[in-house]
Amino acid sequence: VRIQETPEDLPPGQLPRWINVRLEGRELVDVARPGDIVSIVGVVRAVAPTYPRKGKLRVFKMHLDANFIDVVSKEPETAIISPEEEEKILELTKDPWIHRKVIQSIAPSIYGYEHIKESIMYLLFGGVPKELPDIKIRGDMNALLIGDPGTAKSQLLQYVARLAPRGLYTSGRGSTAAGLTAAVLREKGGGGMTLEAGALVLADKGVACIDEIDKMRKEDRVAIHEAMEQHTVSVAKGGIVATLNARTAMLAAANPSLGRYDPYRTVAENISLPVTILSRFDLIFVLRDVPEKEIDSKMTEHILDLHSTGIAPVEPPIPPDLLRKYISYTKKLKPLLSKEALNRLKDFYLKMRSASETEETPIAITARQLESLVRIAEARARVAYRKEILAEDAEAAINIMRRSLEEVGIDLSSDKIDIDILMTGKPKSVRDKLRVILDSIVALEKETGMAERSALLEKLEREYEIIGSEAERLIEQLVREGTIFSPEKGCLKKA
Repeated sequence: VRIQETPEDLPPGQLPRWINVRLEGRELVDVARPGDIVSIVGVVRAVAPTYPRKGKLRVFKMHLDANFIDVVSKEPETAIISPEEEEKILELTKDPWIHRKVIQSIAPSIYGYEHIKESIMYLLFGGVPKELPDIKIRGDMNALLIGDPGTAKSQLLQYVARLAPRGLYTSGRGSTAAGLTAAVLREKGGGGMTLEAGALVLADKGVACIDEIDKMRKEDRVAIHEAMEQHTVSVAKGGIVATLNARTAMLAAANPSLGRYDPYRTVAENISLPVTILSRFDLIFVLRDVPEKEIDSKMTEHILDLHSTGIAPVEPPIPPDLLRKYISYTKKLKPLLSKEALNRLKDFYLKMRSASETEETPIAITARQLESLVRIAEARARVAYRKEILAEDAEAAINIMRRSLEEVGIDLSSDKIDIDILMTGKPKSVRDKLRVILDSIVALEKETGMAERSALLEKLEREYEIIGSEAERLIEQLVREGTIFSPEKGCLKKA
């Protein structure tokens, strides 16, 4: 096997060093898997490798002959805590304003974005994973930031990667499927195939920050589907079949495909990400650069103060090193829902669902969002170091979820929350119109063999009040999807 230094122990910009380890014997072989953190005892040897036709080389290579191997706990390492630091951590657990202080300690040099920093707080502390006999429910959260250029998305991600007890930062533009999940490589010297862990496996039980996730190639984006929902990475290449753990929280950032976010288009139309990935994010927020006199004035003062003094205008209430240790300290807690919190979440979910009982109204929320609400409430209880989730935790989870849905899940034609915008990429109002167009084409086909475009447009405007420009756009959408086609100029037919 090959072992390398853990990413969190490396100085910035340094590549991890590695060494090959020779394992022999039933008690040593197949003990560890790629991505595991191990403790090995052995003897270092220098051997001159021998190659066919070249003979023995004069360059010696180091390897380790192991006589003991142990898989260390996958929990993020907590640095040695001094008695003074332990005292400070215990003080934080009793602080009634702990949530506000943690939010203010996340990227304090970046002005504003309180609700986004709040969601990052929940992502860092995380929920409680549940392992049932038949299914596993993830505890880690996934969050996506969609923003106009210059809205500090990358700085937020880089800060979180440094703050998390185990954090990795990567850019989608330079990431491949193998680099994110796992790669199968052939050993030098004509040896067999080896499995090397990627970023998501190395960030197991930590936070993976992926910038410009929309710039990833389509074939590479597919690789993160399984990691986001199941928290595993399955590999079947070169005779190697394995399933690796990737129990990581994911914080991703994306740029709008048209340069700036268009509020009159759905989130799926604004960014080039498939809905299968969009639907796996617990929280999605939009960072828009909208001129606003009061906010612009405060932000200008904040930035100019930073440049004039050379130090952060606001000192974080909790230093980064102490906050990192506090996050690790709280991870051992497994808070449970109190009766009041359970009832509050239940009432909110049923109220949102009951508003969607008629066929005319869109579905506002699904069971996937309910699980997200529980994860957020668990994370908030962890921040306060509580074993019980209170009603106030449930209320905060509902507020942040509602804000996320209102930013990206509103059907503009009805001004109602429609979760299908995230689940399918199309709001219910658009799906209904597409079905009407399809039914009209089928009806015209029965009369004349194929639907004339002009007759279809006239029928849609007369019977369904779908005017020309909107009808043309929806027809083109059906053509792009392959649902209908044009057998000859000016005519349409169902595929």
